[in-house]
Amino acid sequence: MLGYILTTEQYDQVQGQFINPYQFINCVQDINDVWFFFGNEQDKEAFKDTEYMWLFDLPQEEYVAPPAPEFPR
Repeated sequence: MLGYILTTEQYDQVQGQFINPYQFINCVQDINDVWFFFGNEQDKEAFKDTEYMWLFDLPQEEYVAPPAPEFPR
């Protein structure tokens, strides 16, 4: 899955910020501790008139999920 790569500073700037009363930005960290933002064309439309449209200009890279935690049986 492709995502937009954020620096730690960019992550700190956008994490949890609302783009409208119903949507907020939620980033995830991959197995290599790289922060990612995921957005599709519908999201891009929602971001159109916000100060966060620059997220869609960030470089993209393949997201590698961390392994799922093991739970005791």
